[in-house]
Amino acid sequence: MIIQDTMPATVLAVGRLMAGTAGESRRSAHLFDLHTGGSHPEFLHARCGAAMPYDHLEWVPVGSGMPCERCLGLAGSADQARLPRPSRGV
Repeated sequence: MIIQDTMPATVLAVGRLMAGTAGESRRSAHLFDLHTGGSHPEFLHARCGAAMPYDHLEWVPVGSGMPCERCLGLAGSADQARLPRPSRGV
């Protein structure tokens, strides 16, 4: 039995700009928190803050493509507390 209330409010997806819509250096794979059950906005915002047109995105499997380093750094839970790194003495 499938219980409809078990669907998460957001789903983590990996996407990048489609070939031909941007140069290869701009086609890194970004992390997106997609909201389920609604229509999609014109632009989606990756975890790193990059805004990308929804119709120019292709969805890729996890581990595909060159990852966005900023998105990887924010790959933990979206509401996870971020602790500052201790300063390094030189």
